[in-house]
Amino acid sequence: MSVDDTTEFTETVGRYLRSSGDSKQYRDTAETVLGQFETWLRRRDLNSFEDLERDGGQIIRRYADRLNQRVEADGIAASTAQMYYNVISGFLGFCVRDGVLSRNPATTDRAREPLPRDDQDRTQQFWTPDVRRQLVEYTNERACEAIKEDGLDATQAVQERAFVHVLAYTGVRGAEVFQVSGDDREGRQGLTWSRVDRESWTFRVWGKSQSWEDVSVLEQARDAIERWYQVQDPPTDEWPVFPTAHAPSKYAVVREAREDVEELLADADVDAVLQEYEIVPPAITTHGARKVLARIAENAGVEVDGEAPKLHGARRGLGDTLFRKDRGLASDILRHSSLSVTKQAYSHIDASERGDAASELLDE
Repeated sequence: MSVDDTTEFTETVGRYLRSSGDSKQYRDTAETVLGQFETWLRRRDLNSFEDLERDGGQIIRRYADRLNQRVEADGIAASTAQMYYNVISGFLGFCVRDGVLSRNPATTDRAREPLPRDDQDRTQQFWTPDVRRQLVEYTNERACEAIKEDGLDATQAVQERAFVHVLAYTGVRGAEVFQVSGDDREGRQGLTWSRVDRESWTFRVWGKSQSWEDVSVLEQARDAIERWYQVQDPPTDEWPVFPTAHAPSKYAVVREAREDVEELLADADVDAVLQEYEIVPPAITTHGARKVLARIAENAGVEVDGEAPKLHGARRGLGDTLFRKDRGLASDILRHSSLSVTKQAYSHIDASERGDAASELLDE
């Protein structure tokens, strides 16, 4: 997007916001969403209105798919993705009325198709206590065997144990600990050891609130994380807790950091070069993390409703267990904005317990 196009886009956004009625909340939300949309366009070298006029349907479809990826990574809720899309559609409709575009590309079914349904959040999978136990026990056993055989060289098994324990016993969202593709913000590049406090046992993550939040690490996960730290032996605190296993990505950062890359890699593998020269590798992506979890679950013989366990299912499962014991604690661990949000998320438990209580009254 050129300087002139950026100015035109910004000016049009300004006119749209001024015409958006008296709701300050909507104007603030729209300003944020449209700013993110402009950045998304610019990163793809799009010329804004020119490309939207020519290829708008395809561009908006790609944006809808991007929103869906953010939902799958648990960066935003499905209802939020729908809201963001509707803000963009409302703005583009204004552009038609303002004479900047001849048609609104966001109104077609094809453009909207990749969006998640509004009801997805209420039908999400969750790990039952038995699923959590099976995955934890499987990775514990594998890590124990690997350490006996290989000691501090037992990298994969120890890492996968920490991976499962972090999911099972912290309530983190995938987007908070794994790299989110296409999102350049610091908190979306994967959890680093610099944001792991192994004394107070907390993680510092960029949360769904779009601010830094502290995650409580339950005692059940601490040994797995500590052992992984010892085995990984990161040369710098900026090292990702869960680095990518994607070899081309690792070679790419070495080439970017060193001019003598061919000489370095002639006598050593890429992981050794990264460690020796403190070249920080990328973190595993949310997509990669889903594949790792699916592989672990398959090897452990674990399914949830006929499917592989999902990253977000761990958070929902932990919340389900805690909510049945202590509503307030569940809300705190999940870092919900209020207890009412937690109650809404687990309203099925409240409804079930009310039904049991009413049944007992009728039987008296």
